[in-house]
Amino acid sequence: MSAATLSASTAVASAVTITHRMMLLADPATIWDLSTRGEAMQMISEKLDAATQGSFDAAVEAGRLALRSATGQLSHDDVAHGLLAIGVAAARPAARRARANARRLGRT
Repeated sequence: MSAATLSASTAVASAVTITHRMMLLADPATIWDLSTRGEAMQMISEKLDAATQGSFDAAVEAGRLALRSATGQLSHDDVAHGLLAIGVAAARPAARRARANARRLGRT
């Protein structure tokens, strides 16, 4: 998936997810409901998991770029493409979670 496609699909999925969660968490009738608290806890743990996985994936991509640089295998475009690959690798876990949440919350 390209960086532009990843960014656009994440933006749409995030908008759907935020809309559903805001309606759920802003309703005074459900504020003490166990499912509402469960959704809030899931929201936090998903963000931590995605950030951890994204950091690891970005480090792997940075290592690949550094290795190619150290061995002299970089072309003139590889630095830009490598930095873009690092960014996409860092964002991919969060994008995956946002799309899954949009599907899950869109059914309710």
